[in-house]
Amino acid sequence: MSAANEKDDDGMNLKKDAVIAGNNGEYTIIKLLGEGGFGAVYCVKATDGNEYAMKVEKKLLKRKHSKLKMEVAILKLVGEEKETVHFTKIIDRGKKEQYFFLVMELVGPSLDDMKRTRPHKVFSLPTGLKAGIQCLKAVAALHKHGFIHRDLKPANYARGLNDKRTVVYLLDFGIARCYKNMAGDIKTPRSSVPFKGTVRFASRSCHRNKELGPKDDCESWFYLLLDLIIETGLPWKKFADRDKVIQCKDEMRENESRRKNSLFYNIKHTDYFDKVLEYLDSRTYADKIDYEFLYEAVTLTGVRCGANMDAPYDWDKDSATRTSTTQATVTTGGNNKTKKSSKSTQSSNQRTTKTNKQSRQCSSSEVSPQSD
Repeated sequence: MSAANEKDDDGMNLKKDAVIAGNNGEYTIIKLLGEGGFGAVYCVKATDGNEYAMKVEKKLLKRKHSKLKMEVAILKLVGEEKETVHFTKIIDRGKKEQYFFLVMELVGPSLDDMKRTRPHKVFSLPTGLKAGIQCLKAVAALHKHGFIHRDLKPANYARGLNDKRTVVYLLDFGIARCYKNMAGDIKTPRSSVPFKGTVRFASRSCHRNKELGPKDDCESWFYLLLDLIIETGLPWKKFADRDKVIQCKDEMRENESRRKNSLFYNIKHTDYFDKVLEYLDSRTYADKIDYEFLYEAVTLTGVRCGANMDAPYDWDKDSATRTSTTQATVTTGGNNKTKKSSKSTQSSNQRTTKTNKQSRQCSSSEVSPQSD
């Protein structure tokens, strides 16, 4: 048997056709999907013929915590709820001499990859807003279990495959943090914390080395939502220096004209977005988030702007790619079809449609966050 076909290859450079033995079966490497400083993601085929994503993480003595360990903990936790549709399913996991690995459901391309193929590098307004609502629903589910993500961005969300292609999945929990203690109480904030995440989408508290809470994830979510729909992109994207980025983020709050013409570029009605920004800026580390207010504000922005919120997603309009799995991304997971998950997806979509219809009956004065 050649080196490429040996079982339990303990080298990080896993070759095509290498077979990795897990706790629940064996997986043959099909191809590399992507790699980074700590590991790689492969498309693998199980003995039952299904394809999955296998995340592989190097064992490093200098690293205190395994990123995959956090990912497994979160996915197992949210996976206990039948209604949770925005998280990939764990298929298997294990460890070898030089690495840990996690086998997950395979999903499609990231929101970041998909929007780059669109005209002007953004989604249509209906698609961007509806995808944004799904992104926030995933975050709300994560917060419900006492975790914050700390690196929300379009690259860490992906669409599903086949009958779940309209579902948006939240990915990559490597730097997530539990913000509640064992009793379910909010942890006491640390006096100073190192910067975590991606500069472009980081909250202002993150820039200022403050402890991050749910409101910081939601601020990052709002930035990524705008990134999905604003043709000019986030106004601070041209800056590499962190100080200039936070300065620009501050200016968007202080200068209404700049905010309207830059941060909310080409959005005809921005009053709800202004409310969202004002609301998130009013939250503190330990505050609860009124997610329903945020969903409603996003939906009503679309309605006021004349967007057809019942229109198909941009990526669902191209029937030629309905069954393609060639665009699967690094942070994604597998061709796992079940009637149960399909029903959950359908239920989720029905709830979104119902919310949209109800939103059309609301006026601006009726949309406001609930007090704690």
